[in-house]
Amino acid sequence: MAKQSRRDFLKASGFTIAGLAAGLSPLGQMVTMAQGSDITLQTWGHFIASSNDLLTSLSNQWASANDASVTVNLTGFDGLADTLATAAATGAGPDVIMMLHARPHQFAEALADVSDVVEEVGDANGGWYDIARDACMVDGVWRAMPWFLAAHAMVYREDQFAEVGYDAFPDTWEGLLEAGTALKGMGAPLGFSTGRADGDGNNFCFSVLWSFGGGVTDPDGNIILDSPETRLALEFVQQLYNDAMIESAITWDDGANNRAFLAGEVSCTNNASSILWAGRRDQIDFMATTSHAPYPAGPAGRIQYSQVHSLGVLASSENVDKAKEYLRFINSEQVWLPMGVQTTAFNYPLFANFEDNPAMPWNFDEKLAAFKGLAETGRTVGYPGSPSPAASEVTSSFVITDMFGSVCAGAASIDEAIATAVEQVEEIYTS
Repeated sequence: MAKQSRRDFLKASGFTIAGLAAGLSPLGQMVTMAQGSDITLQTWGHFIASSNDLLTSLSNQWASANDASVTVNLTGFDGLADTLATAAATGAGPDVIMMLHARPHQFAEALADVSDVVEEVGDANGGWYDIARDACMVDGVWRAMPWFLAAHAMVYREDQFAEVGYDAFPDTWEGLLEAGTALKGMGAPLGFSTGRADGDGNNFCFSVLWSFGGGVTDPDGNIILDSPETRLALEFVQQLYNDAMIESAITWDDGANNRAFLAGEVSCTNNASSILWAGRRDQIDFMATTSHAPYPAGPAGRIQYSQVHSLGVLASSENVDKAKEYLRFINSEQVWLPMGVQTTAFNYPLFANFEDNPAMPWNFDEKLAAFKGLAETGRTVGYPGSPSPAASEVTSSFVITDMFGSVCAGAASIDEAIATAVEQVEEIYTS
């Protein structure tokens, strides 16, 4: 029997889906709630494992002070998506769940309205960035609490780039192709996932597509994927793969590029700060010459996909109000000050107060300076159109990464890859 997609499962179950949110409070204010509360949080098992322990410890401290119980369950990105789809269809699941991209749009009807606490926290902390509103607000209602941006940059070997004549990271994608061709010639290829990597693959492929002027839909909702700009982006990535990249990148998941860089197999990839963190932890020699740079610009400019992490409260939860109070605490200064440092800038707040806070890593570690400002300039799924359930599903179904990957693998011509992707997009947007 063929495996059902999450979409088919929900449709067969007779449920419609969309998104909710959790709530925050002003930073620095200890939040209390009614006694005897039991909250279950399902979240991603952070690559920086010590931050999982920190989150659990802080949650337990808050629970102890509030005569409550908090259970933190960790899973992978796929586990989060499957749990969310099942919970939306059945009403059974955790009280609070982490979501990626614009999934609050995709699962809005299964999520609670948390507008009161989200607006309160935003107002108290310098305001939410536009990307937070785009990802978490559905038809004027906050269906999720913005939590953090997984800030991405180019992570690269300064020493190896210098060997081929680059004292600074290339400013354009074409410049990176030239540098990468030389680097591959000396046995230090680039590595960008065109496989089903929910974070890194989507981040790379969408960023290139948008930087070359392409997109899935325009601001009016028209499907525009079959375009000269999309062809230029595909032609570029095909050449980048053939001339400058490691062959295995077409099969990479979200951890593969980290492993390849840390093993010295590639000179550059796109990633959050987790590579630098792991390399420093393991005392890898070339971390001293490893740094980060902004994504390159394309013909349409420097347009970067940014991965929003949000927290939704299931509308079926018996603890909606109590869960909101817990999420006030998760987004409090008591959590953000230690968590921002512990995650080495991987967790980037989606309200403005911490942007210039000297305690945040991007303000005191020059190796992390390239991450600063991405919450203001990044774009989320649907760009240049608007976030929507369909835009979220295009991302979660890997339509765009598959399009790029099939061309790189030689499994499809550019025309064939675009035609397949357009067919999938049309089915998603019209069903």
